[in-house]
Amino acid sequence: MESQAMRDYIRQYTLDGGPHGHQGYSKVLLQLFGYTGHGKSSLINTWKCVVDDGPYVAHAKVAGSEEKPETMIRRDYPLTDHILVVDNRGCVKMNKYEIGAIYAQLGNFMALNEEVKWQVGYSDTIDAVLNSDVLDQSHFIVPVLVYSANTVPTNPEEIKEILKAARDITGLFPTVVLTHECSEHLSKVKEIFRRMEVKNLHSLENYTGEDHKKTRGKHETILRCLQEIIKDVEFRMLEKLDPMNEKIERKRFLLEYAHKRELEKLQEKDKGKGVCIIL
Repeated sequence: MESQAMRDYIRQYTLDGGPHGHQGYSKVLLQLFGYTGHGKSSLINTWKCVVDDGPYVAHAKVAGSEEKPETMIRRDYPLTDHILVVDNRGCVKMNKYEIGAIYAQLGNFMALNEEVKWQVGYSDTIDAVLNSDVLDQSHFIVPVLVYSANTVPTNPEEIKEILKAARDITGLFPTVVLTHECSEHLSKVKEIFRRMEVKNLHSLENYTGEDHKKTRGKHETILRCLQEIIKDVEFRMLEKLDPMNEKIERKRFLLEYAHKRELEKLQEKDKGKGVCIIL
């Protein structure tokens, strides 16, 4: 019965239930981001399987490896009538250009169901911000970092900075979902993320095309993770919010990040020439 209660809560959730109503938001947008091959697409298939309470279906194509991402197009998948899950393009190296693209995706400045190309300069960011005015900006954005427990982070400070930026962009500290729960590195990876002050930390094992035998324990773990994410949305909606102002703040963040990145690029270029620039 516990699984059914969690499933019903997820299926029935709407943004209208708070004291201020939907406040101008149309749907909840669960934005999955992170490295390629860490399980974002598999998590979507897993969530769909347990929420629909039906057979496993590979709705989102899964990457063959971390170096060969399957997701090049930023796709959205309906989880319920009021909740969408977005499979954002993942990063391989997490360099400044890829990180900039992550922020643009999280801010909803890139169109859904179109190919994501890494930004190469300040002008690309300007274009993304300007073109975003024709995109649907009415979603309540929820950042979800998907990270494989098979990979022990070697750059925790960089990941922590990205998590902080995701919070600044969306207003919510990201939920971190650790995939490959059976990994021998799980305890170590969990401790590293706890040191990053991550409060919403979940570990689970995705269903896959090779292994989708349903178990009660696995189902409940997956549903509990999703239920806690939705509860964060519900709690945030108790506040008086302003979607239009949030859009402006997201634009400001992205432009400031791009400007800073461009200055660093010029500094590195001039440093190579032996020129000192005071900014």
